[in-house]
Amino acid sequence: MHRVFKQANKRTPSKWRIVGFSLISGVCGIVLPLLMLEITLRFLPVSTATGTVAVDEHNPIVRFTPNQQFVFSKGWHFSIVNAGRINNYGFINDQDYTKHDAAGPGPVVIIGDSFVEAMIVPYAETVHGRLAKRLSTICPVYSLGISGSQLAQYLMFAKYALTEFHPQAIVFVVVGNDFDESLTKYRNDPGFHHFQEDPGTHELRLVRTDFKPSLFRRLLRRSALARYLWGTVGIGNIASRWPPKAEHDVQYVGNTAAYASEDRLIDSRRVVDHFFLELSQLVGVQKSRILFIIDAIRPEIYSQLDLGRATGSYFDLMRQYFLQQATRNGYEAIDMQPRFVFRNRFDGSRFEFPSDGHWNGLGHEEAADAIASARVLDALLSCGNRSDLASIGK
Repeated sequence: MHRVFKQANKRTPSKWRIVGFSLISGVCGIVLPLLMLEITLRFLPVSTATGTVAVDEHNPIVRFTPNQQFVFSKGWHFSIVNAGRINNYGFINDQDYTKHDAAGPGPVVIIGDSFVEAMIVPYAETVHGRLAKRLSTICPVYSLGISGSQLAQYLMFAKYALTEFHPQAIVFVVVGNDFDESLTKYRNDPGFHHFQEDPGTHELRLVRTDFKPSLFRRLLRRSALARYLWGTVGIGNIASRWPPKAEHDVQYVGNTAAYASEDRLIDSRRVVDHFFLELSQLVGVQKSRILFIIDAIRPEIYSQLDLGRATGSYFDLMRQYFLQQATRNGYEAIDMQPRFVFRNRFDGSRFEFPSDGHWNGLGHEEAADAIASARVLDALLSCGNRSDLASIGK
């Protein structure tokens, strides 16, 4: 009896205490490794948060938080790393911009999406950096580029540039996903302008989707681990393409789906037609002062077999249509494909990164050379030294 009584008085952990210890152990097992990762990544070149500012009626143009340095990196092992500056207007450019009036000589303005944003390329190697160096004694060169922009947004950038800078010339860089993604039917990112079809008249109209960064988003920007997973590794891009769709939807040409359905082509051609209609109504710039640079079907251009397979893809058809419409509407347009193909056959150059489809420094160099050879520059800089311009990008 005495032995039984002593055993009954032994303290045994309660059920809730066991559950509590288990929960604490589980949380520590998750939190401590994450905390160690967070600390470690702060010493590595993780992409910084550029902080897109709120877009609304008071600030209708999408851009980054002004006056800051940034680091860009890509790949879990940081295969691509670049650093640069966001200027006083909130665009990636080493030069600050100055408001110009109509009386004085304005800048040359380069407009585009991530190709002009060029976060992946050192400023000196970008198309606008190369042009700015050569035109430094003649006029400044400004770049208005934000990833996610498309033809509808380009119009708003042009309107903004005309009001703010009164440019002497505007250069648009047009790439594979600029057509269908201009429609809210296909994409409607907060902070950007798109074309939306009026349900009554079926006409396209330019609309803005306002953007205000949430508290959760602002907090995530402070986490190196979150920026590493989302920006450097790019889990957001992986998630957007998962699960895989039909086979024709997972083939890409020119950084956009290769499959050219009839509906997609009809919608995209409407976008191009409406873009030129709206562009013709802009006040403050002549057609002779506007230039279009059209990207090539990369990387398929490096192989005759691959190029043949890419013929008839969505971007192949749309780039041809855009070039035709630009000429028909009286604008100068330069197709980068012959230039890229010629140089690749000559010296084996490739114009994108092994792990990224954006132009590398050589791609920007060829684009700068193309702009330097354009009639737009001839008319604009007839009083300048063309021998200097011929060496742009070299």
